[in-house]
Amino acid sequence: MINKNKGFTLTELIVTLIVFAILALIIIPAYRGYVKRGVATEGKALLNEINAAQQIYYSRNGQYYAGTAGQQMGASFGVYSGRNKYFTSYRTVTDGDKFTAYTKYQGKELTLKGSLTEEPEIIDGYSNEDD
Repeated sequence: MINKNKGFTLTELIVTLIVFAILALIIIPAYRGYVKRGVATEGKALLNEINAAQQIYYSRNGQYYAGTAGQQMGASFGVYSGRNKYFTSYRTVTDGDKFTAYTKYQGKELTLKGSLTEEPEIIDGYSNEDD
């Protein structure tokens, strides 16, 4: 008589689960890192747009724009962050011929420091911090 067993043995199932667990331990942290870098990229793009708008605003008005904006289009400033998924608002502060822009997501902040004479500097408080 030929015995044809159908199905998997308990050992085969356990080995398969262990392999999937090991893969999950490797893949999930890597995926979280990719997501975090993607989110930070959106914030940096917003800050670069704010920098360009600040330079235009300064050339037209002789000073930098200071205030908060978000879901509504700022008529005098023109940077609309409402189209973003994560960084949906920002605020700018001026100090004479310099400005600082802040945008925040999940309690972590990205900061842009700029002026008319120096290259803008983005301080990344989002992707450098651990969860």
